[in-house]
Amino acid sequence: MEISISEATILFLSGILLFSILSLVHFASTYNRHNRSLAGLSTVLVGAAPIYHISSSTGHGLMASVEYALVIAIIGIMGLFPIILAIATVALFRISLLTNWSVGASS
Repeated sequence: MEISISEATILFLSGILLFSILSLVHFASTYNRHNRSLAGLSTVLVGAAPIYHISSSTGHGLMASVEYALVIAIIGIMGLFPIILAIATVALFRISLLTNWSVGASS
């Protein structure tokens, strides 16, 4: 199974867009009047570039390209779940089986 360069760039830019949207949600939920950084503006600018590229390469409208990009990014993350779960399982087995800690009653 081969992936073309345009599909790889769309997948990469979709991940950037997903991270940008999650960052905006984080900045909005932790906003206070003493925080005067440009993090929100830079996140919007970083998120606008993938939207422009994806809408121009797919030919969809603005909202359809955002929806397409987010779906592709979430599917890509879900495709990595088996690898992440395998690494977590090995780490937990290693911690639980290779340590010499005695387990006693906690009460």
